[in-house]
Amino acid sequence: MAESPKEIRKRIKSVTSTKKITKTMELVATSKMKRAQDRVQAAGPYTAKLQEIINAIASGGPLDLPLLQPRSQVKNVALVVMTANRGLCGGFNANLIKMAKLEHKAQKDQGRGVQLHCVGKKGLGTLRFQGYDITRSIVDKPDKPTFDDARRVTDPLVEAFLKGEIDEVLVVYPHWMSVGSQPPTVKKLLPIEPPKVQADKAGSGKKGNLDFIFSPSANEILSDLLPRYVTQSMYTMLVMSFAGEQVARRTAMKSATDNAQEMITHLTRTLNRARQAQITQEIAEIVGGAAALKK
Repeated sequence: MAESPKEIRKRIKSVTSTKKITKTMELVATSKMKRAQDRVQAAGPYTAKLQEIINAIASGGPLDLPLLQPRSQVKNVALVVMTANRGLCGGFNANLIKMAKLEHKAQKDQGRGVQLHCVGKKGLGTLRFQGYDITRSIVDKPDKPTFDDARRVTDPLVEAFLKGEIDEVLVVYPHWMSVGSQPPTVKKLLPIEPPKVQADKAGSGKKGNLDFIFSPSANEILSDLLPRYVTQSMYTMLVMSFAGEQVARRTAMKSATDNAQEMITHLTRTLNRARQAQITQEIAEIVGGAAALKK
């Protein structure tokens, strides 16, 4: 049964209201995305320089530091799943949760115990609903992460790693490559990967000799830098996560706004056809009535 003009007008009004909401959310996400992108770009050089310093010191010789030492046998793994606190951002959360479930299964298939640490309400709610055991959760993730927020995530993990309760720490997060690309990524946070051997100019593959005199010793310097590096890495992943969320929400809300506009256009045309049919029917009734009176 065809809808009446009154019903169509109600639908147009409802879709128009929805369009206003999605357009507003798109503008808000665009504004937040720009600020979050600036934080990602600001965190990058510091992280890169810290990595460069650590690699330069560590490549000078063997160092006996727990955060650098891989375990001979990995029995327990901590898997940190970083999602958003809110939805309406397309497949952003679903893709991260899917990646986390695949990594969880891969670790289980190797006979390892897996502790799930959820940062964000969406990951926590979905994984708990699907029957996964959650070891720890942080649901009050702020829009503007700080180093204190990063330490809230990393400090218990570092402590458990040093005690031998866990052997590896993996993080599932959206890696920011550009505005158009934030693929779900699994990164090993602990143990910190040892520096790669840098080839010399002749390509012999030998490590270069470092003419550095350390005071205090290299071990003492690295023992102070490594926890900072772990915190900085987590901070970078937090700001990448928020920036990726805003990009996904902006894209989803733009698509919803465009779809609402298309629906309004379609409903307007349907309303015009219904009104035209109604007018034509009324004219036909008047003409028919006049003809009957003449007879």
